Amino acid sequence: MEHQKIKPKRLYEQVIEQIEKQYKLGNLKLGDMLPSERELSKELGVSRGTLRDAFRILESQGVIETRPGGGRYFRNNFLSNPSADKSIIDELRKAARIDLVEAREIFELGMIELVCERATDEDLKRLEEIAMMSKEDSTNTDKYIPFNIALAECSKNIAIINFMKLHIEILNQTIELSFRETENFKNAQREHLEILEAIKARDVALAKERVIEHLHQIKKRSNK
Repeated sequence: MEHQKIKPKRLYEQVIEQIEKQYKLGNLKLGDMLPSERELSKELGVSRGTLRDAFRILESQGVIETRPGGGRYFRNNFLSNPSADKSIIDELRKAARIDLVEAREIFELGMIELVCERATDEDLKRLEEIAMMSKEDSTNTDKYIPFNIALAECSKNIAIINFMKLHIEILNQTIELSFRETENFKNAQREHLEILEAIKARDVALAKERVIEHLHQIKKRSNK
């Protein structure tokens, strides 16, 4: 019998869900001012720090705005249909994935130069083993190492490696989306192998082209 791992919800996500619930119930409408931090903190039983974490995320994605003179306002209808299956949390996670892919494009184009220069034969062999892992292996988070993490490790740059590992949770979400369907998995695997071949040839320009194409495909898969 297979069991799906239970993912713990962060407190700020629960705050966002409560705000969304009030919107769906009609208690909160576009343009309405949210209750004060003191009120919400008391109502929800969370600290003001947790509330501010939720507000920062909602504001960064245009769901709420802080106006001069104080007060936070619910401003953006993230859901075209309040009864839709998708939640604000789902939409925020999707936006975070897309933002990270854009950041990765800027980041990894510089990283791939170091990888082409510094990757050893042993590194290349390890990359190939990871790229050739089966779909079943990719679903085992205790065993599977994301290709891009292994790629970062080939740069031999601690800051780059830490940046990639810092965002491992969002990266894993994009991996799940890319690998959910067999066709997507095969496409992602082919893209990884194409990047690897360019690295083996120490062809920086070609490796960059293939990284850009791979990230473009990830963005398309994340939009589904």
